Amino acid sequence: MKRTLYWVNKDLRINDNAALNLASKSDHLLCVYVVDKQSFAANKFQSKPLGATRWRFLQDCLDDFNQSLSTLGQELYIVYGDTLSTLTRLCENYQITDVITTKLPSTYENRLMTQLSEQLPELIINQVDQFTLFTKDSLPFELEQLPVSYSKFRKKMAEVTIAEPVPTVQSLPSMFDTLPAPTRFKPEWLPTASATKTEQGFEFEGGEQQGLKHLRQYFSSNSPAEYKQVRNNLDGWKNSSKLSPWLNSGCISVRQVIRFLTDFEQQRGKNDSTECLYLELLWREYYQWVHCKVGAKTYQFKGLAKSPPLTTFYPERFNKWCLGNTPYPLVNAFMHELRQTGYLSNRGRQIVASCLVNELSVDWRYGAAWFEEQLIDYDAAVNWGNWQYIAGVGVDPRGGRHFNIEKQTTLYDPKGDYQAKWIDQSQQSAQANQALDSVDASDWPVRQ
Repeated sequence: MKRTLYWVNKDLRINDNAALNLASKSDHLLCVYVVDKQSFAANKFQSKPLGATRWRFLQDCLDDFNQSLSTLGQELYIVYGDTLSTLTRLCENYQITDVITTKLPSTYENRLMTQLSEQLPELIINQVDQFTLFTKDSLPFELEQLPVSYSKFRKKMAEVTIAEPVPTVQSLPSMFDTLPAPTRFKPEWLPTASATKTEQGFEFEGGEQQGLKHLRQYFSSNSPAEYKQVRNNLDGWKNSSKLSPWLNSGCISVRQVIRFLTDFEQQRGKNDSTECLYLELLWREYYQWVHCKVGAKTYQFKGLAKSPPLTTFYPERFNKWCLGNTPYPLVNAFMHELRQTGYLSNRGRQIVASCLVNELSVDWRYGAAWFEEQLIDYDAAVNWGNWQYIAGVGVDPRGGRHFNIEKQTTLYDPKGDYQAKWIDQSQQSAQANQALDSVDASDWPVRQ
């Protein structure tokens, strides 16, 4: 008798879920999501892996997935605590024979599965390859021969066929009879205050149903055909696809997005914008496989480079950057939007990252960790890969990126509309006139 534990992670959907399809062939099934305590504890970069805004979005995703499971006679068993000990205990208590989960290109989840296998050697662990557009077996090269640049990767993948989404699960096995009632209490280490909603920003609701709704709306409009013209705008609901929060949480799959994009091109025609949208999805794909290949180097100071960048850590500068109190008004506006909404345009992310690395000379990893805490569309490979790219320690052979803030302001916010939306005039004037540092290298006060 196959007694299966399905460890739910970034696959919070019923549609195109190969892991759930595999789990449906079991005799008994336990669907588990672990809310890990470590996600809410400050790390060595002074940020928490999961902030209040991300947590609110994630709760929407969990509620929606649980409702979908209930229509199939199942329930999402949410446990608060340590992931490894929780999975181990459940496997032992319910005589689990098989663990099924989505394979993620990350060091933490893969290490955890290795540890679980070592503790329970008779356990069969199935890691389903479905988070990425292509599977490892479909790559036209061995992972160690992954191209060292995105352009070379793009050329090699041009002839590879993209798999169709898998059929939707129609039924699921029964739960275990002795399963305890779901945990209703909220542990003290969860965020005590709910994320504040802002009138200026956009409201993202988590869950597969909201993700599919937005996916249909986006591709039923003409926006994909205009993507290239608006993708660098700082603001506006249509300046990007806005699919990333649901995509990176696993509420929709990248194969579903490609299916919609292909249908759009067949019905309305292919142009530079639809091609550009595909290439952005391919960038996401490339970062996943880079992460899978290099592992822990993703989080190291020197990244993929031979030597580390010429930056350090200035606590005051980092704090001003996080709170939007730098001498750069455009950067401050971006950081206010990020903190209040959990979202930021791609152009905004590049500019604030460049500011932290180049103008403030702060260790890039602190910025990447702050993004991890704040962004509702956080993805480890994409986030840390992009920060490496800006810092000059990533996949770009030409070195880092330095954005001229004054030029960027002139190009993308010439009238100051975006800045006015997120910071008031008096605050902006005060910040523009303040010194970057209040103390010098010896911690003596800097004379104003």
